[in-house]
Amino acid sequence: MNRSYSSKWTSRRIAKGVLVRGISLGLMLYVLFPFLWLLLSSVKRPVDLLSRPPVVLPEQFTFKYYGNLFSNGTFLDALRNSLVVAGFTTLLSLVLGIFASYVFARLKFPGRKTVFLTILGSQMLPQMALLIPMFVLMRVTGLLYSYTGLILAYMTFSLPYVVWMYYSFLQSLPHEIEEASRIDGCTRLQSIFRIMLPLSATGLTATGVFVFIGAWNEFLLASILTDSGTRTLPTRISEFIGQDRIAYELMFPAGVVSCIPVLLLVLYFQRYIVQGLTEGGVK
Repeated sequence: MNRSYSSKWTSRRIAKGVLVRGISLGLMLYVLFPFLWLLLSSVKRPVDLLSRPPVVLPEQFTFKYYGNLFSNGTFLDALRNSLVVAGFTTLLSLVLGIFASYVFARLKFPGRKTVFLTILGSQMLPQMALLIPMFVLMRVTGLLYSYTGLILAYMTFSLPYVVWMYYSFLQSLPHEIEEASRIDGCTRLQSIFRIMLPLSATGLTATGVFVFIGAWNEFLLASILTDSGTRTLPTRISEFIGQDRIAYELMFPAGVVSCIPVLLLVLYFQRYIVQGLTEGGVK
């Protein structure tokens, strides 16, 4: 009887394990399929890209179009522009967001909740609603078609996100830790850099990664607030779509190249992202 029960329990456990792994593998393939198709399409010839039915594995792989892409100076300029804009947007948003979040999380002043909710409410405004006022403002101030103007425009949407995210991490930290550092002689600024930031480094890292991804992939503002010298990668890739034809042989390699920085960033900070997201939800 015991042997029969043990055998059934073992069979159920094996079946459950096989089922869970099968579902996990199916979900992984479902998530990775678009990127795998993009990767394969980037090394196909145009005749294979437009064939019916679609060719999954071409008879001949070609890397010629990667060479054509990197020999195009405008694409390299766009890659540099995206790195500069996304990098400075992330850095400035984190620096300002740290101090703003600390003010709302630790200091008491009249209208604190109202101001905080107003900042969060700005996230509800779509980019399209602010596009024309922002364009006029950038033109009047002379920041139109410049790095500074585009970075400030991105920070309009990324800074409230940083304040909201990092505020929750600060709220999860006990007040007694900061009070103990103040008793030991730390100023409020020293307490932020020596106590609060190290304890919430994972949350700050996760927030910074999401801000970078958002700035890296942004298209609408970049298509309006930039010119030929400050075009970012998404807007430059969109120019491969012409009136006469679509340059698929360049779009697919450009898509792969544009994914690489984000993939490397996420893979490098994966542990911090997962840990940061879980820490922010527990108080």
